[in-house]
Amino acid sequence: MQIIRSATQGEVVLSFLQGEFESSRFGEELRQVLDFFGFSYSLISDGDFCDEKQNEDRLKVFKKFRGFPDQDLFERFPKDIEWSFVKFSKEDFFNCYYINYSYWNELSDFTSQPTTACKNILAGKEVFGVSNKNFLRGKELLGKVQFPPVILLSCNPKKYLIIEGHSRMTLYGFNPDFFDGTFGYVGKVSKEEMCLYDSRMI
Repeated sequence: MQIIRSATQGEVVLSFLQGEFESSRFGEELRQVLDFFGFSYSLISDGDFCDEKQNEDRLKVFKKFRGFPDQDLFERFPKDIEWSFVKFSKEDFFNCYYINYSYWNELSDFTSQPTTACKNILAGKEVFGVSNKNFLRGKELLGKVQFPPVILLSCNPKKYLIIEGHSRMTLYGFNPDFFDGTFGYVGKVSKEEMCLYDSRMI
C-alpha cells in the first residue's frame, strides 16, 4: 500500500456518498434523502470537498441516510481517525474483511473474506433469497471500467475493515489482480476505538 496524501473527513464522506449514489441497492434511497432536504443531486454527483457549506450539507444527508457519525452502521464508530488517500497493491486485498453483517457473514461462510464469497457465488450459493446476478454481471466489467474508491478502516496493517465498497470488493474477489493499482481511502484508528466498533479487526 502506498500512501499518496492525507485526506479530510469531508473528502471521505463525499466519496462514500458518491459510491452509494451509483449503487443499484442504495442509490434511490440516497436520492430520496437529498429530495427531503431539497438538495441538488450535484451535491453528491459533482461535489467539492473543499467547500465547507457543501460538507455541512452532506453531513446532514449522511446522518439521515446512514446514521453518521454514531448511529446505525456507525454505532460506536471511531471518532479519532487519521484518513489517507492510498494506492493499493494486490497483496492488500487479502487483508480486507467485510463488516460484521448477516448477509456478508453468510455469503463468505463467516470468514468475512471476499474471495470466499466469490467461490460461493460461482458455486450458486444465494443468501436470504438475494440473487447473485449483479455480482456475475459486475464480474464481466473487471478491467473494463474504473470502479469508485473503496473506504477501509484499520488499527492493524494486517487487517482492513471495509466501510464502503462491499460489492466492489466482492467483484475484485473474482480476480484480485484487478485490485492492484486501484485507489481508495484508509482510516487509521487506535486499537481501543476499533475494539469498540469491531473487535475482530484487532
